[in-house]
Formats: sequence, C-alpha cells, structure tokens
Amino acid sequence: MPIHFAHSAGEGLRLARSAFFGSSLVLAGLAPALSAAKVEPPVDLATATSYAVLADGAITNNGNSVITGDVGVHPGTEISGFPPGVINGQRHAGDAVAERAQSDLTVAYNDAAGRTSSRTIGPHLEGQTLTPGVYKAAENASLAGTLTLDAKGNPSAVFIFQLGSGLTTAQNSNVRVVNSPRPACGVFWTVGDSATLGTNTSFVGRIMAVNGITLQSAAKIEQGGALSRDGSVTLDTNAVSRSECAAAGAPTRPPTAPASPTTPTPSQTVSPTTPGPTATTPRPTTPAPVTPGTTAPGTTAPGTTAPETGVPAPAVPEQTAPPPAAPAVPEQTAPPPAAPAVPELTAPPPAAPTLPELPVS
Repeated sequence: MPIHFAHSAGEGLRLARSAFFGSSLVLAGLAPALSAAKVEPPVDLATATSYAVLADGAITNNGNSVITGDVGVHPGTEISGFPPGVINGQRHAGDAVAERAQSDLTVAYNDAAGRTSSRTIGPHLEGQTLTPGVYKAAENASLAGTLTLDAKGNPSAVFIFQLGSGLTTAQNSNVRVVNSPRPACGVFWTVGDSATLGTNTSFVGRIMAVNGITLQSAAKIEQGGALSRDGSVTLDTNAVSRSECAAAGAPTRPPTAPASPTTPTPSQTVSPTTPGPTATTPRPTTPAPVTPGTTAPGTTAPGTTAPETGVPAPAVPEQTAPPPAAPAVPEQTAPPPAAPAVPELTAPPPAAPTLPELPVS
C-alpha cells in the first residue's frame, strides 16, 4: 500500500503539471485573437478631410442643395449650380489646393480598401446591426431599409466598409449610428465603382468612390461627404455635411489685437511736452479777451487805451501771447511802452483841494 500511494502521488503531480502547461498553451492560442480585437485606427484623409464634396471631373447641382464643408474639383474645373445651391465652405476649382486634396484622397482610399476585414457582408445591408470593425462585400452592395451601426459607447469607434463594386440605396433608406457619445466621425465607405443614394436616403459616413457619385432628390449625407477619386459628383437638392470632428480639428486664430492699444500711447506722452513755459513764438489762435483778466495791477492790457492819453497801446503785436493755460504769460511779455503813464493815474486829482468848500456855499 505505501508503494502504491507514492506511485499515485507522483502520477497526480504529473497530471497537474500537464494540466498547467495545457492551459498555458490554450492561453497562448487565444493571444492572437485578443490582439486582433484592438480598436481600428481611423482613416487619415489629410487635406481632403475638410471636403464635403470632391470630384475629379465635375460637380453639378440642381436645386437648393446645402453643402457644409469645402467643395473642390481637379483636374476638372466645373462647379455649377451654386447658386441656387449654397456652399458653406471654400471652393476650389482646378487649383493646386484641390489637386493636393485629390492626391490625399487616393492615399486614404488605398489605406481603407487594403485593411484586413473581420467579416464579410452583403450584398444586402438592411436589417443588420454591426459593431466597430472592417467589413468586406465583394459584390454590389445594396441598402433597402435600415443599417444600424452600434458604437458600443466608444467615442472613437471606426467602421470601414470595403465594397468591391458599387453601392446603391433604395428610396427612404437609412444608415444610423447608435450608442455613440459624440458624432460618428469614423465611418468610411470605399466603393470600387460608383455610388448612388436613392431619393430621401439618410446616409452616414464618407463615401470614397473610384468613379461617380450620384445623390438623388433629397438624399443627405451626415458626418461624411461624397468624394469621387476618378469621376464626377451629381447633386439634386441635397444636404451634405462634412464630419464635425474634422471641423473641430481646424482651429481659427483671431487677428492680432495688441496693435490697437499701442497707438494711443505716443500721443499721450507727447501732449505734456508741447506747452513749453519759455516759448516765445506767437500763437495766432489765442483769444485776446482772456488776457485782460489775467494781467497784474498797474499794467495795461494789450489792445486797450490808456485813461489819460487815450492813445492805443502799442502792444498789438503781443496779442498773440501764449495760451491762457500758461501761468507765466505776464512774465513773458515785456511792459508796454505806455507803462510809464500808469503811475500818474494814482496821483491826486487837481480838483481835490476844492472839496471842503462845497458845504459853505
């Protein structure tokens, strides 16, 4: 019995060791699957991010379409139908800016279309609820109903759809995003041929098509755009809004305001230095009537006549004395030539001795 017990204990230890290493192998086998569940990074459109509509050949509009975002075409130059359509953004027709955006669109398309897909879908997309990931449809994909994209509460959720051929939606179709704490900015559609959104379709995401994109009457695209790599874009009373996340990434800097406060400072420093107390230059704008009120006793105001002689004071040229604010005005002007006659005004009048005789008569 003791020998049998020792043998059983050794066997139990061997079995325990095998179970441990077996579980380690199982965990090691799950590691690739866990790493594959990582969050998909968004597609970088670089300068094409700000565009709601971008085409290679032409952009034509019919009706009162409203485009929120930039509109550009290259190498074509035609952007027609605005007005009556409205573009709330910049317009680039055949210029270097649109050319750069087209180049960045090609890079973004190749990135999104070349990623490893996690699931195959289609050709019918309606009635499904999809979580973030990369989805591939080798055939034409169609939507005749509602497709739900569940972000699972992830503000950075990314959905990439790789459509090998075309995309077509029926009338009143709908793509909606749920459980997203912010606008769904990470929805991308790569279309190997052309895309057509049916009348009154409500769509979400950026359509990056190799060929043309057509939006039928009242179809709208939210948080995305219609970006054609090698074709044209045709609109008909549509609403197309670029991603709000892209708009937030383009801050505007207000013009420099410090320049205006600095302009008054030189005038404030100059004004105290202008009235020099020893200045003797005439000021023709000085009003003459103010000067008599400030003259000292015993002096004759410029421009007046002496009481005894009645001769005008020869101080007329001195009427242009410094302004009244200068306290040293009396000191600046020399006594007028008629000043010697002033002491005679204070002498007793000649008839003073006859005053006592008036009561006697």
